[in-house]
Amino acid sequence: MISFSILDSIFQWFDNDLLQIFGIEAWHVLFGLVFLLVMSSMWVIKPVLEWGISRNWITFMSYVCSLLVVFLFLQLVDRYAIDVDGSLLPSYFWSISLLAMSAFGTLLVLGRSLSKLAKKFMKKSKKAA
Repeated sequence: MISFSILDSIFQWFDNDLLQIFGIEAWHVLFGLVFLLVMSSMWVIKPVLEWGISRNWITFMSYVCSLLVVFLFLQLVDRYAIDVDGSLLPSYFWSISLLAMSAFGTLLVLGRSLSKLAKKFMKKSKKAA
């Protein structure tokens, strides 16, 4: 059977007394954790998809697959946190998680677009010279 004891230690990070020491709120930690989860799953899934599909669809498919992996993991966390009386997760769990996932996608698209734009400008400046 799978042990979810690591989730207990992560839930302790949301202790308000501990977070007040560092001057941050629990949703900052949640946003950072989900953002890192999307980024790491993208890093793991991308080489597998590069091997499996054509170059034109690689960015889109790798991002979609990493989102699915992250969403399934967050569903698992949500199911694990359900207690008899209610959920142990804060009320903002899904909204902040989805915000972190979409923020990663936005930064990915902006980064790739700016990279392509910079390459075009460099190519034009080399031709002009």
